[in-house]
Parts: sequence; structure tokens; C-alpha cells
Amino acid sequence: MSSESRIAEFPTTIQLLPLAPWLLLPGTVLPVAITAAEGRAVIEAALAGDGWVGVVQVRGAEDVQGAHAGGPERRFYTVGCLARVHEESRGDDAHQVRLEGVVRFRLREELPAADGIPRGRVDYGEFTADLRSREEEPEDMKLALFKDRILALGREQFGSAGVLEALSPRQIVLFMAQTAPLAPAEKQALLEARDFRELLDTLGQLLSLNYLTTTPDTTPPSRVH
Repeated sequence: MSSESRIAEFPTTIQLLPLAPWLLLPGTVLPVAITAAEGRAVIEAALAGDGWVGVVQVRGAEDVQGAHAGGPERRFYTVGCLARVHEESRGDDAHQVRLEGVVRFRLREELPAADGIPRGRVDYGEFTADLRSREEEPEDMKLALFKDRILALGREQFGSAGVLEALSPRQIVLFMAQTAPLAPAEKQALLEARDFRELLDTLGQLLSLNYLTTTPDTTPPSRVH
């Protein structure tokens, strides 16, 4: 099935799941515990329906206003990731789920909330490449060198790089992109990267500025507030 045919099957009006502090990328699976009341309501509605949610980031206070002067205020960034929700367990204070990132979307309009659940009108047309098979990246991307630097940092700080030791270079890049403690605008830059090469370049710059001189946390994501 072509990318265009698959996109025609995705919903164009979706429930929106604000996610912090993690980032969901297409082609990845993120295990999280949803604890906020709004997020739990979104997950329950998705599981009762078609299983889809639009994972988005909340804008910071500095850029909440619409892109144009006098435009509508936007709560969310305009690029998010369509996810299939897989429930693991449900407790009184959290829903443990796996979010399977499928394809990015452009949030065209934030719609009025229904029963307290944020919704939006989206389209996927500019992100069809997310659905194509992911081939091995060229050697000139130096993914092995990136992995070596991250592992060396973990060993220096902890004596071991933990779960990162067993990951492939590509998985290391995606793991760091999803879990590094970056600002919302920085994480959004990673999400909006045109391709894996740009993602790697952007991540390297951000880690050099914000992260590589601090102590990394190599614990897999588990809880979302």
C-alpha cells in the first residue's frame, strides 16, 4: 500500500494528548504512565474509540500567542505525531500505555474541547516520508561515533551506560531525542526535522549546548505528569 493510500485511512479530527517531558517520534514506541486527569481522559476516549491519538507538545509561555498578530491563541505546537495507543494496565492514579508513533501531522485547527478532551483538525500530506521503509543511514552520518560519545559519557558518570549499551546507533539517536531534558521548543525542533540526517545534526547541536556537560539519565521513560 502506498504512503498516500495509508494516509487516507488516518483520522483528520483527533483527540490531542499533551505529552511531557518525553517526545514521540514516528517509527518508535514509547512506554509511559499517564497520570494527569486530562491525559487519562484522552487515553480512555481513544481506547473506547479507534485507538488513535495525536501526541502534541504544549507551547511555552513565550510563544502561546498565534503566529500572526491578532491571530487565535494556540495551546499546542502545530506539528505532532499520530499514535496508536496500546494499553498495558489501568490503575487508580495512572494508565500505563505504549504509544506507537506512526506519522507526523500538521495541526490546522484547535477545536473546542469535547467533554474536557482537546481535539484538533489535522492533515498528514507533508509527512508522507514518515511511512516509507527506513533504510540504513549512510556511513558518513557517523552514527557509531555518536553512540561511542554517548556511551563514554555514561560510563564516565556511572561506570556503565545502562540500557544504552544494548541499543544500535540509530536507536541511541532516537532514545536521546525522545528522553533528553530539553526545552519544549528544542524538542519541537527535533520533531520537525525533515529527515533522520537533520534530526541527528539538530540533536548533536542541542546536546552539545544543553546536555553533554551534565549528568545523563539513561532510565527508560516511565511517568508522564
